[in-house]
Amino acid sequence: MQARARQAVKAFDLLPVLDYKSPSGTPTCLTVAGNDVYVGYSTGHVRHFLVSSSTSASGRTKYQVRYLDEMIGSKKSITKILVAPTIARIIGLAENQVFVGDMFSMVGAQSYGRSTPKNVTFISVNEASTSYDLEIAVCQARKKSVLLMMVTSERFITKQEIGNLQAVPQKVLWHGSVLLLAYEGYYSVYNLMSRTELELFPYNTTTTSPLMKTLGEGEIYMNGDGLGMIVNESGDVCRAPIAWVNQPKFVCYSKPYIIGISQTSIQVYSLLDQQLKQKSGFNDASSAADFNGNVFIVTEEQIYMLLPVPAEEQVERLLDSGNLDQAMALAEETLGNMTRSKSSRLKALRQRAANMYWTRGELEEAFSLFTQTQTPPADIYSLYDTLFRDTTCEISVAGLPEEKRQEYHVFLLQYLSKSGIRTEELNTIEFKLVALTDPDKITDFVKEKRSMDMKSVVSFLKNHGFLYLLGEYYASCGFVQEAVEQWRELEEMKAESRDPRYPGLGCIVSLLLDTNIQAVIMSNVEWLISRDPDKTLNLLISTTAELNNDHILSLLGERPLHIIAFLEELVINRGTEANRYHTQLAQQYLSLLLSPQTSRTRALHIRKKLQAHLLTSDKYAVSLILNKIQGTVLKKELAILYGKLQEHEKALKVLVYDVHDVRSAEEYCREWPSGRKELHLLLLKIYLNCTQPDLRDTLLERAVEFLNDRSSVFNYSEVYKIIPQDWPIALIEPFVYRSLGCQAHHYRTSRIIKGLSELEWARMRADRVSFTKRLVKITSGTYCAFCFHPFSDSNCSVATSGEVYHTQCISQIT
Repeated sequence: MQARARQAVKAFDLLPVLDYKSPSGTPTCLTVAGNDVYVGYSTGHVRHFLVSSSTSASGRTKYQVRYLDEMIGSKKSITKILVAPTIARIIGLAENQVFVGDMFSMVGAQSYGRSTPKNVTFISVNEASTSYDLEIAVCQARKKSVLLMMVTSERFITKQEIGNLQAVPQKVLWHGSVLLLAYEGYYSVYNLMSRTELELFPYNTTTTSPLMKTLGEGEIYMNGDGLGMIVNESGDVCRAPIAWVNQPKFVCYSKPYIIGISQTSIQVYSLLDQQLKQKSGFNDASSAADFNGNVFIVTEEQIYMLLPVPAEEQVERLLDSGNLDQAMALAEETLGNMTRSKSSRLKALRQRAANMYWTRGELEEAFSLFTQTQTPPADIYSLYDTLFRDTTCEISVAGLPEEKRQEYHVFLLQYLSKSGIRTEELNTIEFKLVALTDPDKITDFVKEKRSMDMKSVVSFLKNHGFLYLLGEYYASCGFVQEAVEQWRELEEMKAESRDPRYPGLGCIVSLLLDTNIQAVIMSNVEWLISRDPDKTLNLLISTTAELNNDHILSLLGERPLHIIAFLEELVINRGTEANRYHTQLAQQYLSLLLSPQTSRTRALHIRKKLQAHLLTSDKYAVSLILNKIQGTVLKKELAILYGKLQEHEKALKVLVYDVHDVRSAEEYCREWPSGRKELHLLLLKIYLNCTQPDLRDTLLERAVEFLNDRSSVFNYSEVYKIIPQDWPIALIEPFVYRSLGCQAHHYRTSRIIKGLSELEWARMRADRVSFTKRLVKITSGTYCAFCFHPFSDSNCSVATSGEVYHTQCISQIT
């Protein structure tokens, strides 16, 4: 094949495999199935050839084709041949007539008879069929329809008729759930699932013959005007068109190439970039077909094979010629899903291309291929004039300009981050490379806590002024105290002298909080309080380390708000049982509340906290706090303390008579943890027995409201004893109805409980009677389930499970 190459290497060799002068007329069509080749002729004959191969002494594969047999399928010219290997049938089309024969004996099959379709203009096989039998699509003369049929070993079976098409189809290609139709002047696609037809694109009938070919992986070729359109099953264009030099009569496919055969030439285009790769002169092709990548071409005198050059050989030649992009695209397409041996070969090709890309300085492509082949970093180092070496905390790359050195450094960093190889030496080198190329990323590198040469790293960071990062490195290695000391030095420096990356005191607090080491926190807490008590308080509150709380409280000294916050953490959040902290918290609340410097807003907030603490806590010294509160305006707090001493009457009288706050008194009764009924009754008595004339009427009215309030709970029988006899029922009508309802509910509930108890007692008695009436058979082979001795008499005890015991043994069990 004299190739006018458009790429550095040729993709196919044209081999004549059979010279012959057919007595059967001119070849008109060709089909291939495995090693079997069938050629149809203008005289109606179908000839069967067999392809065989052999390996020469030089290791090259030779192909030969020999004639086996023939059959006369028709008296007219054969226009189409289909082969069904699973049922050993050959189906031919000769001027609207379909015939069937045995594909091996080449004898016509007579069993199809009337099932054979008539007036057929075109047939095609379902390329995506998974059926054992052959599925074909049939076009009939003057009919706007397509028959979908199944060919068995004995008959044609019509599965479906697709009617109401736009016109009479000239050709059809059946692919799974779609039909690609060629009408006169345009193509369309018909979806068998939705029964919808979509017009695709037109073509010139005077210059272009309709041609459709399945390319594999759901792609279909369609002949256009000077272009080859490649569409998917939905009819959407999925690749750039093929710009044919000469309009092809036949199209074949050999991954990843599409071959167009015209009257005067053979053209090979790559589907990867739709570019012409090979072209040679070739005249008088009568027909062409492909099978598993091998392409057969038949003329009047010869049969040719268009044999693919092995993909590895093509890739090697492309690499030799420097066409790296083409070589890698071809390698990925042809070798990407091969066997293990081919996969290892692909890896070697990728490695070679990666080295060549590196030599060119195309580092992005080299990086991608190095990553795919998982090339060890040591092999990449060998590509440099001098390996990276650690010389006094500097990294030197000899023989490279500074700009190119930086470029290769960045490349190496990217590769190291992707390679996943983590040795101490490589980590140290990568760390320094990051520092020299992009210092802002050192923080992220340090946080990864990789194993490195600590002495080398510390020296490097100090020499380059990365003092904040030195602290981070110490912390990542577990040297928390050293990290804090390093940052304390930075904190105490003048602002203009500090490492600009130092974020402030917060980094120390965050480190102590993350590590929670008691000794480190306690050794630095006094210094932290002096620098920033707020951030220190956040540390003390959030840490889980066991701290010396008394020492911390003494350090907080004259900072009452910080003391209160710390005590709240101990008492409320951590639930400490230490009485002194509960008492100290109450005292701090009181001191701040009674201080004249405390604002009104803050005082109200503190008072709510004090009330909640006095009410919920049982650990503080009540008498001590009571002595501090007496004589102040904190009457509600006084009432709570009386309540803690179980002096509820005093507490309620303080609220009612001194504070004049009946709502607080009622809330006191509702919120007290226990004895709500008794407290409500006590408050009602205080309302009814008021000794202050100016409050008597008001409290009587409140007593009525209190009684009628649904949230109030009472012992109703006691209430009726103390309310005034002269009160009309209408005055306390809601209370009366509620009390009667409760009594009725209590009565009914008690009756139900009693009935259920009696029922359970009766059931137990019935079970007992049934057990006592049951016969128990005692024999010489019966043994006690407890002591495993036999019975000497009939006295025994029987468990509900049926086990038998001595009467003296059952008493030991119970």
